[in-house]
Amino acid sequence: MQPLALELTSNGDVEMLTVEGEIDAASASRLICTLNRSVSGAEQPLVIDLSRVGFMDSTGLALLINAHRRLMNRGKGFAVVCPMGPLRRVFEITDMVDLLRVCPDRESAARAAARA
Repeated sequence: MQPLALELTSNGDVEMLTVEGEIDAASASRLICTLNRSVSGAEQPLVIDLSRVGFMDSTGLALLINAHRRLMNRGKGFAVVCPMGPLRRVFEITDMVDLLRVCPDRESAARAAARA
């Protein structure tokens, strides 16, 4: 299992949370802490970049849905970067591509998140 690495940056228009590794029940606590900080203090839309995530189970999907809901309630945008591949299929099978604004790259995700 690849350990989870998280990096939060801001470009002035959106906050970008880059995730690397595997998201599952064992690594979820690290992601929960970072998401909670990002969501509770959000001044800008939030983009979650999963380009370097090799695996995500239902725990990770639930965390993303919860973060999306909380940000929408605050009037802040949310989007996910997830290129085509096995991980993208998780969003397609669960019919979450549109709801979570899943995009193939950072640029399109930033635009999608800005349209809150």
